[in-house]
Amino acid sequence: MADKQGIPLTQMPGIGPARGQKLSRLGLNCLEDLLDYFPFRYEDRRKVCAIREAPAGEACCVCAMVAQIPTLSRIRKGLELVKARAVDHTGVLNLTFFNQAYLKDALRPGESYVFYGRVDELGRARTMANPVFEREGEGRYTGLIMPVYPLTAGVSNHLMAGLARRAVEVCAPEREEILPEPLRLTYGLCQVEYAYRNIHFPKDFEALELA
Repeated sequence: MADKQGIPLTQMPGIGPARGQKLSRLGLNCLEDLLDYFPFRYEDRRKVCAIREAPAGEACCVCAMVAQIPTLSRIRKGLELVKARAVDHTGVLNLTFFNQAYLKDALRPGESYVFYGRVDELGRARTMANPVFEREGEGRYTGLIMPVYPLTAGVSNHLMAGLARRAVEVCAPEREEILPEPLRLTYGLCQVEYAYRNIHFPKDFEALELA
């Protein structure tokens, strides 16, 4: 297990030399480093709203079905737009993604997704720009309290959270308990593995406070 904890991040899926250098600037070189790289805030993505009930001007999750094939437009050099329309029983949500041409084929008509982002109103239409999304039921980036990490150019929070999740699974069980059990019980302190798991991916805000 120790070898897995010390594995260079450049050997992790999706982390090549260039991205590895960017992570290194954050002091992240091996998997175990992620365990002590704490989020600086959290986004509560547990509540899923219907399109018409989503609070305008606020970030929230919306579950909706992609209604038609997304379109790709090249506005000018360096700017591409993918537009899609999603629907539920309450209305229509117009989605816009900037410079993510691959999403034209990633969003499949007839399938339901959970979108997380700020809902805006444009006339009677409801819109969301550059939302995070995943297929309904996956629960990796929506339906939970999401950690938000300090980042650098070329490193997304999506990537950082994925690495942190792997670090928690591999490294947290191996961290040594420093405080003796009687002391923890006396002061109501949690075990170190519980602390790391709920600092990165808290099951609720009470667990986060205890961690």
